[in-house]
Amino acid sequence: MEKTVAPDKLARQLREDGFCVIANMADENLLNKTRACVEKALAEYDQEHRENTKAPGSLIDSNFYPELADLIGNPRALAALGQMGLEDIKFWKAVIISKPPGGPRLYWHQDCIMWQDARAYSDRAPMVFLMYYLEDTRRENGCLRLLPGSHKHRHALHNMGEAHTKDINRMDNPDDPRFLDYPNEVDVPVKAGDLVVGDARMFHATQENASDEQRTVITIWFHPFYSDLQEDTQSWIHEAFHRQHETWPADALEKISTLIPDYQGAAPPMELTRTPDERLRSLGN
Repeated sequence: MEKTVAPDKLARQLREDGFCVIANMADENLLNKTRACVEKALAEYDQEHRENTKAPGSLIDSNFYPELADLIGNPRALAALGQMGLEDIKFWKAVIISKPPGGPRLYWHQDCIMWQDARAYSDRAPMVFLMYYLEDTRRENGCLRLLPGSHKHRHALHNMGEAHTKDINRMDNPDDPRFLDYPNEVDVPVKAGDLVVGDARMFHATQENASDEQRTVITIWFHPFYSDLQEDTQSWIHEAFHRQHETWPADALEKISTLIPDYQGAAPPMELTRTPDERLRSLGN
């Protein structure tokens, strides 16, 4: 049986290292519901899309998959986040990321898109990811790898390009330095149903999938302390969520009702800012 980690320790790990792992957050019933959704999504995933997302694996947004609402609104996970002190959490989107057998490494990247917001330079992450793996992961089948603490300091990787551009997703240059090993990186193998909570500002990647089975993760993007974000950031999150999930039926939206962003102000949505400015101090690599 997995040892339970105290919420205050998990909160400290997230704040200091940029991530933590919470065991047993999704039971087999919830995992099987999610696997059925993934099977449906991958069946609709065409060859051109596969070629354009060679490095990450499938990148399938939650737009047309309301079946993901059970996982997104998972009460067990939301309660755990609350115990860690993460409040006023709002949802942007989820992504199905399935790495096929033989899939290469995912490149190092950070996913914060709101570096214009003062919160991005504080101890309170403006954006966090929740990762549920649907299979047990290990180095051989493409487990997550991380650079702990890289959410707080400038790193050489900040100058190597943005995440999810067409060229890096297609892996046009396999020798790109973003695919290499870096000092202090760690592998994060987990059990299916465990939950990885990470700061979007932290550099993360994966190992290659050298197994003969598909390895799938559902990544969910949350914004804690939503009301404390700048108004243009709130405006963007509100607009993006509602635009991308406008076809979701009422019963699915009800399952995530407490997570739906609601901005009623007049600020226009932010311009996406994927690179930190001088406020992120250069403290070495």
